[in-house]
Amino acid sequence: MKMMTLKRLGLAMGVEMAVLLAGCGAKEASSQTVDAGELTAQEVVGKTRAAYAALSSYSDTGKVVSEMSGQNNLLTFNIRLQRPNLYRIDWAQGTGLKGVVWSGGSGDYLQIDPGSPPTPEALSAIMASGQKNDSSPQKMPDMKMALALAAGLSWSAASTLPGAFFDQEFGDVFAVPAISGHYPLQKEKDGKVADVDCYVVSTEMDLSKVPNAGKPGTVATKLWIGKKDFLIHQSRTKYVEKVDTNAMSNDQAIDAAIKKSLEMQSKPATPEAIAAMRPQMRAIMKQVQTTLKAGFEAGVVMTQTHENISVNQQISPAAFAR
Repeated sequence: MKMMTLKRLGLAMGVEMAVLLAGCGAKEASSQTVDAGELTAQEVVGKTRAAYAALSSYSDTGKVVSEMSGQNNLLTFNIRLQRPNLYRIDWAQGTGLKGVVWSGGSGDYLQIDPGSPPTPEALSAIMASGQKNDSSPQKMPDMKMALALAAGLSWSAASTLPGAFFDQEFGDVFAVPAISGHYPLQKEKDGKVADVDCYVVSTEMDLSKVPNAGKPGTVATKLWIGKKDFLIHQSRTKYVEKVDTNAMSNDQAIDAAIKKSLEMQSKPATPEAIAAMRPQMRAIMKQVQTTLKAGFEAGVVMTQTHENISVNQQISPAAFAR
């Protein structure tokens, strides 16, 4: 359930980032005539979009730290991007789950490795994503689908920078273009990431107003954008949701959880096996409800930091191959 929570937040981070980067196009032209010290939030983000559009290649390493109910979890990543369509993003979670999404120019692929032996958390993350758990590469229809599927599993490491670099909108289901104008950008006090001086901009989205995905809650995102390079050096997203625990406690939800548990244990989901596990699963689900409600309503925070940034360096095609 923790991994499903982090996957859900990863997708929310992806759509919030798309909103933030898409909501400033109208003011890009005017930003060229404004003194750097007087840039508005819209102009800073406009320059950021322009900076990524001008790059021929991009690479970095970094980490994502998630905070929920007083517990921290870590994911590390490595990103390589090159025009027109070469990319590779590797990541590893503290649970043992690893993943890679890539294109060497001859197709888009996603591969998930639950580790050996796989932890229950890693298997749950794979099952929640709808991916196979045989660790084999899976061909994706296109870049957009590959990066969108990888977004949740990588806690948005596979969507934030690749999305900006390739100008991808990962939120068709959220209708990002239609809602981006409703969430104005705010200029925050300048900050630093390591030794990089940064502009800080933020926005907050009301989840209940997102088409096809409305739910009570908010997603607030803050970006640290380098003053010299106008690249994203850090992002922080806080996800708050009012959880409906009733949907998790009905008989259908209980039996579905039992079937998944039996499947993970390679046991047949017979009526007798399901009936035997119901009392235990009800107790587990009750605890999950309490944990999720407390965690989501207090807020889940993810901080993504980018280090060792290199741009416009020719990257060998072999670096994108699996």
